[in-house]
Amino acid sequence: MFRCSEVAERASLLTDGELGFWPALNMKLHLAMCRGCRAFIEQMRVTRDLTAMAGLAEDPVPGDEIKAALARRQM
Repeated sequence: MFRCSEVAERASLLTDGELGFWPALNMKLHLAMCRGCRAFIEQMRVTRDLTAMAGLAEDPVPGDEIKAALARRQM
């Protein structure tokens, strides 16, 4: 399982879906136990989604997908 510093180093890889199976599993195990890292990853995802929504990302997410993602987070 990763330490908090290792989670922070790999956060953007996780949110972009670029981690391999074992590193992603280690991240998820850590996130299951660490509230601070869960909040950090959630902030990264919200920032990514809002950046895409504003058209500032290289690879913007379509509006319907953003609305659905934001609706899921509010549940």
